[in-house]
Amino acid sequence: MSRPKFGLSYWLLKSRKNTRGFTLIELLVTLIVGSIIVGSLLYLVVELLQVNRREEVLTQTQQDMQRALDYITRDLREAVYVYTSPQEVTNVANQVTDLPPGTPVLAFWRLDPVDPGNTTFWNTNCETAFPGSNNPRQAECDTLKIRQSFYTLVIYLQQTNNANDPWGGPSRIIRYELPKYSASNVASLTPRRGYWDPTATGNDFEDWRRAATAVAGQNLVFGNTVGTSTVLVDYVDTLGNSTATAPTCPTGYTASPPNSNTFYACVSNAATVNNPTPGQANQADQGVNQTVEVFLRGNATDNRPGFAIASQASRTPTLRSEVLIRGVLDKAGT
Repeated sequence: MSRPKFGLSYWLLKSRKNTRGFTLIELLVTLIVGSIIVGSLLYLVVELLQVNRREEVLTQTQQDMQRALDYITRDLREAVYVYTSPQEVTNVANQVTDLPPGTPVLAFWRLDPVDPGNTTFWNTNCETAFPGSNNPRQAECDTLKIRQSFYTLVIYLQQTNNANDPWGGPSRIIRYELPKYSASNVASLTPRRGYWDPTATGNDFEDWRRAATAVAGQNLVFGNTVGTSTVLVDYVDTLGNSTATAPTCPTGYTASPPNSNTFYACVSNAATVNNPTPGQANQADQGVNQTVEVFLRGNATDNRPGFAIASQASRTPTLRSEVLIRGVLDKAGT
């Protein structure tokens, strides 16, 4: 009798014959294909993360620029006199020694209220504190209590950042202001050093000059407090990153400054007559409201290691705001 064909030894032998491993070439091919797939997925994930970060930074920068422009716009709405060119009050003759370095863009006067909580001033008796029927400080005290405000000079500048600055962007905007009084010097009527009221005798808005150590006929004692400077916003674009070389303003407007198109203003100064003869006033001198257009563009990419954009078109767009100035002080009628 023959032995069965399908015994245990047969199945063990058949199982060993049917079992085969991967060759080295197969393992290498599998490893290469897997590496390509994993590498592609990792590259895609990294690109998506970079795009997301880039969009977040650009969005944040644009929001910062919009908030800064809104602040400047609100500030301008309070202006009573806007200079066509800020150099009119920042030149050497005015000796603005406390003005921070940078390019002046806007210069204007606004009214700031006296703090209603300053009981020291409001409880002051002007005749007792400043005796004398012809005492100019007594008259100033009475006027200040009636007007309840004083004029403040405001200047906006653009300052380029450098490696020693704590700021990260290409440039920043600085707001400088020179109020007549500090909070602690209102009661004593001690003006800030260099301040000269533009409505005082011998001075005006158009040809305003800073005071030296004293003003003739006003019997004023100037304090040591000067103007204050505050950074409004960082990551403002600079001229070197722009495709244009100069700002473009509508006809009848003056560009300020004339050589920058990242943060600049267009101030109306168009003449009401064509080719005005000497002595004929411009719009800015006629007792009519001025219009100011402010432009601002941010830059979120410069000075950020490993952060770049594809093209100039990918930068944040230029923001624009138009303001009608309500004040017409020191503007001669026709």
